[in-house]
Amino acid sequence: MYVRPELLARTQPQGTGWFATQDPFSFTLERLDWAADARRLETGTWAVPAHYAALAGLDLILEVGVANIQQRLRELTNVIVDRCNDASVEIFTPRESLQRCGIVTLASHHPEQVEAALHAAGVIVDSRPGRVRLSPHWCVTEAELDRGMDLVLQHLAAAAQAR
Repeated sequence: MYVRPELLARTQPQGTGWFATQDPFSFTLERLDWAADARRLETGTWAVPAHYAALAGLDLILEVGVANIQQRLRELTNVIVDRCNDASVEIFTPRESLQRCGIVTLASHHPEQVEAALHAAGVIVDSRPGRVRLSPHWCVTEAELDRGMDLVLQHLAAAAQAR
């Protein structure tokens, strides 16, 4: 978050924590004296277990390599785009793999119902009005992707027929 320096003194922190005070280690409960600088926007103690999990995740990403992950996501989204093309499913994602990220968005009648049916089948997607979003993780296997796409296409077709 960025706040212009001249506005900091007038900023009344909301939802900040003890790091945001002038003397965080005083642990005074009588009154909150906010720090005069940008520290007044800091939070309290971060979730330490989540911090260590995030560090392990970053180590894994660095070990695998960002370029390798990017290439893997292109391969996975290529499969999704090809399967949708073969099934005549409208997509809102660029067809050129170098222009797309790791998300493929599909047209859908009743996307909330499609999402619920897929979740019940163990396939995690997200819905938006008139759309279902697929975001394969780079660790997904080809077999998992094929199974997921079979179910996605099945439920999209069922939603279109129910229309």
